[in-house]
Amino acid sequence: MTSSLSYFIGQELTWVPTAALKGHYDLVASDSTVLATLDMSNESSKVHATVPEGTLFLLKENVSGSKIDISASEQGPPIATYQRKFGITNGQLTFLDGRSFKWGRTKFLGTQRAWTDPTGTTPYVQFSTKGFSSKFGVLIHPQ
Repeated sequence: MTSSLSYFIGQELTWVPTAALKGHYDLVASDSTVLATLDMSNESSKVHATVPEGTLFLLKENVSGSKIDISASEQGPPIATYQRKFGITNGQLTFLDGRSFKWGRTKFLGTQRAWTDPTGTTPYVQFSTKGFSSKFGVLIHPQ
C-alpha cells in the first residue's frame, strides 16, 4: 500500500470486490495500486478496514446494525460512532472530539452518495455506481 490516501485526492478511485473472497473489497487507483482493503467476510458483526495509515475495526452495536462503533484496535474503545438514520441511505459519523460527517445521497433519486459536512453541502468523499455493477467509483475531494 501507498504511504497516504492524501496523495490520491482528486483522482478517480474504485472499490472493487475481489473474486477470491466474498465480502472483501479493494480500493484501487487507476494504475491498479491497492490503496485500502475492506474485509466483511466474517459472518459476525465485525468488519475491518486497512488503509496506509492503519487498520480500523467496525463493530455493530445492536442487531439491526443501525449503530456501529469504530475502533483503532480490535478490543479498543471506540474513536467514532456511525448512527444510521432514515433506513440504510443516511447516517451520521461522529468522532469523540465532536467532529461529525453526514452520509447520504447527493441527489434525491441519484446513485451517488457522499461523506459531507454535517449540513450536507460540502462533499469530502463521493461514491457512485453505474448500472448493476458491483464496483463503486470513489472521488476524494480536496479541502
